[in-house]
Amino acid sequence: MAIYITKNGQQLGPYSMAEVQNLLRSGTLDITELAWQEGLPDWVPLHQIPGFVFVPPAPPAPPVATTTPEETHRLPAQNKSLLQKIGTGIVASGVILFKLAGPILVLLKTGGTMLLSIGAYSLIWGWKFAAGLVVLIFVHEMGHFISARCYRIPVTAPTFIPFVGAYVLLKNRPMDPWTNAIISYAGPLAGGLGGWVCYYLAGYYDEEWIMAVALYTFILNLFNLLPVPPLDGSHTCICFFKSRTPGMSPSDRVYLGFFVAALVAGLVLGCMYTWGNLPPPSSLTPH
Repeated sequence: MAIYITKNGQQLGPYSMAEVQNLLRSGTLDITELAWQEGLPDWVPLHQIPGFVFVPPAPPAPPVATTTPEETHRLPAQNKSLLQKIGTGIVASGVILFKLAGPILVLLKTGGTMLLSIGAYSLIWGWKFAAGLVVLIFVHEMGHFISARCYRIPVTAPTFIPFVGAYVLLKNRPMDPWTNAIISYAGPLAGGLGGWVCYYLAGYYDEEWIMAVALYTFILNLFNLLPVPPLDGSHTCICFFKSRTPGMSPSDRVYLGFFVAALVAGLVLGCMYTWGNLPPPSSLTPH
């Protein structure tokens, strides 16, 4: 059964029991590290994982000869023929193309769904507002993406769904509550900062559609902080319940509460500022 380890604030794994044994023998892990596997209600020290028994490394074996007298006097290998060289080159080229295919497919998936969303929103609000809104949604999702990468958690590139939003998928579950809360918090934080950038750009260039993008961005990110699944706020709010996160220290709860309150205040203030600077709806009709 897969085992997850948390070490120095980072989540590692999943590991098999044999992999954990190897990491212990090499000194990479200690038996006191916090660990989790399916079926456990919370993180426990590694040595308390059911069925876990640390097997110390075996003494090193004496060196043995790696060559025989026949191999010593063996003639050197003959040079490859032209056909063998061509075949090797074709295989190597195929490997390179296969490695490049992954990033290209990811780019097509993210870029293609972004263009699809822009086209759908343009039918209602015009292409300028649609493009700005999709870019700000992308900024929100990149907040999740970058924070997950900082915790070394595999994560997919953003995928957009018209009139729904976008999402990224974390490939490594479960996470400890603190990691989950920070990754969830990072999306509205990035989106809110993007909204403030739009607000100042709208004032500098005197563009009404940019101000409208800023307003909708503040509203969407504020809505995302509601403690309702599957919104980001539902992953953050559990850290304030001791029964759900008994391993969190009171100071961590205070820090998280302060930053969540600051983000909510910044988004509410952004809504107030942009709403006051928007013209009547008739002047925002797309052309």
